[in-house]
Amino acid sequence: MKKILTAVVAGVCCAVYAEGVVETGKVFGTPVKVSDAHKAAMALCLEGSRLYVGAGPYLHVYDVSNPRVPKKLGEVAGINAARQVAVQKGMAYVSTREYGLWIIDATDPTQPRIRSRFDCCELATGVDVAGDVCFLGQRQNGVEFIDVSDPDHPRHIAMRKTDESQSVKYRDGYLYSGDWGSGMVTVFDAHDMSNIRQVAYEELHGYGDGVWLQGKYLYCATGHHSKHRKVSGGVMTAEMKRFGGPQEGGGMGHGLDIFDISDPTHPKHVSRLDYPPFYARGLDMWTPRTSGNLLFAAQTHNGLFAVDITDKAHPMTLDRWTLPSPGKSAAPGLCVGSVAVGNGVVYAAVKGAGLYVLPAKGAKAEAFDPGVLPKNASYREPYPTDASAWYVWRPPEVGQARAVAIRDDVVYAACGDAGLWVLEILPGGGFHELGRLPDHRSVMDVSLQGNRLFTAEGQDGFGVYELKGPAGFREIARLPKIKEGRGLALCVTAVSDTWAFLSDRHGVDLYDIRALPKFRHVLQTGGCPGWDKYLADAAVDNGRYIAYSAANNSLKWIDLAAQPDPCVAVDTQVNRISLSNGICAFRDGLSLVSGSNRYTLLAPGEGDPADGGKWKFRPLPPAFPDEKDSAVSGIPRSDGRRVAFTNRIKRRAALYDFEDAQNPRLLAAWKLSGNPDLAQFHKGKVVIPCGYQGVLLQK
Repeated sequence: MKKILTAVVAGVCCAVYAEGVVETGKVFGTPVKVSDAHKAAMALCLEGSRLYVGAGPYLHVYDVSNPRVPKKLGEVAGINAARQVAVQKGMAYVSTREYGLWIIDATDPTQPRIRSRFDCCELATGVDVAGDVCFLGQRQNGVEFIDVSDPDHPRHIAMRKTDESQSVKYRDGYLYSGDWGSGMVTVFDAHDMSNIRQVAYEELHGYGDGVWLQGKYLYCATGHHSKHRKVSGGVMTAEMKRFGGPQEGGGMGHGLDIFDISDPTHPKHVSRLDYPPFYARGLDMWTPRTSGNLLFAAQTHNGLFAVDITDKAHPMTLDRWTLPSPGKSAAPGLCVGSVAVGNGVVYAAVKGAGLYVLPAKGAKAEAFDPGVLPKNASYREPYPTDASAWYVWRPPEVGQARAVAIRDDVVYAACGDAGLWVLEILPGGGFHELGRLPDHRSVMDVSLQGNRLFTAEGQDGFGVYELKGPAGFREIARLPKIKEGRGLALCVTAVSDTWAFLSDRHGVDLYDIRALPKFRHVLQTGGCPGWDKYLADAAVDNGRYIAYSAANNSLKWIDLAAQPDPCVAVDTQVNRISLSNGICAFRDGLSLVSGSNRYTLLAPGEGDPADGGKWKFRPLPPAFPDEKDSAVSGIPRSDGRRVAFTNRIKRRAALYDFEDAQNPRLLAAWKLSGNPDLAQFHKGKVVIPCGYQGVLLQK
């Protein structure tokens, strides 16, 4: 590329190219854009002479035998939103957040093909693979361990909770997880899948994410925010102003922590390196990769850094590359989502721009050896159930119970990769299988409206069926995809004969369903903070208003009676609901909002108080009074007299009597082995879809 300008600013030489800004030139040369890579490039993995690039719906495979001139060999589409990629012997494992794990056979790089999609517990973020086991970091739900010995039929092994697993790396029987908001690194002994256990938990100096291993050292990339210390500089963003102004260390956590892991069960902190401070929410992931005495770190909008790690106690930043965006003047550059190191070059995935090759002095491809492989991939976590408290049913094959809809004594259970099952609740308690929805393998969510059953069926889109008896189905409509470029059908709520909310986890989309099989799109709102379902279960005020929690952001009231079409009538600016809490219809036109060990009742369409203050919450009786963590937070559901709270992150549920809405009374609290989703009621008893534990019916 043509050099445009070279300048010296404050004693630092900055080379400005048509393809970005190189800060010193000590490491990076003139960047070159790879013209045939999709602009949504986000994930990179180098194996031998093959570079694998996850870019939006694509996985590209490049030959990098000539490192500076990648040659595309093949690609496959349909994976929706690539976040990270790990490769083993030409088999690529791609995490795609809400769209799960995709296994792609690229052993013939000219014709890569999708072998399977796995329905993971939550948002598939970090990914690694060793032998027959794939490790999938899924935020607050932790790390999922998956048997991939049969790439056409991956199977769940177990789940282990972490604070907020964003990236994972395995070597010699140990798995390392970079945990985001808590700023920690968690270490698991993963030699044996039948005995996975946490062995270390160490603090980082910023929010955690990318982890990497070289020799006896662990490298942890961090970003906003710094912990327990003030750091000069920082960026004050509109988001920070809106929710309470700057925090100590706010936006100032970009950097690198180095640990000595000679004993993986007792990591010893060696040093810390700070990068320039910057804060931008949304694209907030950080990736380190080593190359001899160099380390390269992708720090999203903060750019790509080259670090000298010759002296582990005193790492030094040598160079930095950013690709400025005219539309984001507050950001140093576009998001550098991932990095891979080749011979004499570094490859950078830049979301919104594509794949770049940067000549890099001293860079050399460094093959990663996972060492001792994990054993007993065929092990399956038992997920026990307290028989004194619950009746339980599990699908006889694969799959996890994700949602239930109930009519009379019949339960329609959406079980992910096991499809939809029809169960009868027996007079004496327990379940009897009546049948299943034929020819549709994956069903992620289910909703009933009159005699119609609405389903979210992943890659097969949204289905509407007329019920013929409890287990007879006649398909009357199907929406294959919300719109081109948007992902899988994951959530569905029919609120009347007129309106249905469909979602691929990018917020919710409202459709007019009066003229089925035609769906008329009316509005879209919200985002995707997690797997939990944030739409209220029913409209209030005679069907006029329904609430939607844009978790960690705002509460929205959608006016279904607005003319000519429904609209977002209220969008709070001060009050918001956390991602582990929610809102439901209660009684007398009111809706109930949950908090940590507390609740509040809102009138239809009620937003922020007139004085701009916070909602007034009332305390709930502690669900676990004898424990330090006595609270129950979770998504509420109510039958008008009782309220059940389920928390899929903490694996807890609680049931309260709300006959006196000002003085609720605890009826029961449970610790569960699975991940509980939204509760429903059957004749005063709670029914909970609880992931791999199955469908639970309260005794």
